[in-house]
Amino acid sequence: MTIRPLPKRPAPLRDELLSSWIARLAVANYCSVQEFCGYLGLADERLPETRSELQGVNLERFGTITRLSPRAMNSMLIRRCSRFPVECISRSDFQVCSTCTNETPGVSLRHWRYAWSIACKTCCTELLPLRADPNAGDLISMGLRTRASKGAEQLKQAYRQASRHAGRRIDLTMQIIGFLSPELRHPTLFSIDVRWRLMMLEAVHHGLSHPILALAHAVRKDPAAGTRLHNAFPYRRKLLARVIRLAVSLPNYQSREVERKKDQPSALKSAGPNVASPEYLVAAKQAISQLGENAKRSDLLACAEKFLETARLHSVDIS
Repeated sequence: MTIRPLPKRPAPLRDELLSSWIARLAVANYCSVQEFCGYLGLADERLPETRSELQGVNLERFGTITRLSPRAMNSMLIRRCSRFPVECISRSDFQVCSTCTNETPGVSLRHWRYAWSIACKTCCTELLPLRADPNAGDLISMGLRTRASKGAEQLKQAYRQASRHAGRRIDLTMQIIGFLSPELRHPTLFSIDVRWRLMMLEAVHHGLSHPILALAHAVRKDPAAGTRLHNAFPYRRKLLARVIRLAVSLPNYQSREVERKKDQPSALKSAGPNVASPEYLVAAKQAISQLGENAKRSDLLACAEKFLETARLHSVDIS
């Protein structure tokens, strides 16, 4: 039987998932995805994403129909690291690139599934979670984004190197964070809430960079956290004892702030917010009217000061 290539073949995008490309092939050839999978000889007529899901498939026939080389096919499959203790690749789409999906509807790129991916590698656009508020990211501080980016890079390097030491530390960090903050669990790495996901990546950064200090700060803020950690990790008593000693030695900035406020003079405590007096405002208006709104700030201040001195010397109303 002669096997002919498909009449229409949209080229796969860079780093596109094999499942995404097969679905686009079916649409381009006016066929349902299920029927097209059956024609390709895929098991259970399902879209494959890993090498194990291609077992039993005639890859030579598959390549002839799709005109896809074995090397190109391998680059479109997801490869999971079974030795790494933390799952870092989602089994379904949880974030997308709005730019890429607008240009190519229905596309799904491989790196969008990675827990450490924050921006699209194709167009550098920030990835947006599915079914989430597109404006939620506006409330996230720049500091959180920076620390989360560092954690994402550390997570990527640890996963690609299959580092068991880093993997165990990340796993332990997530367990501890889960006890201290129940809303931050391992699935938070794939959360549709941008802020919670970045907070988990930030925790990964602290856990890999300063694990003892980060935990000590958390215990310092919550006195009951030490007891909960002892109950959750009875085999880590020496380490937790060291953490609690460090937490006790950390400075309490909140109490320092309270003491500083208590030490303030009563005159300062009773004073209201700083409000400019009318004569200062009038002098400023006159300086602006004389020099113009685009004048330098130093020139405006000098001019306003001259008006103010003249008014005080002559004891007249400069308004």
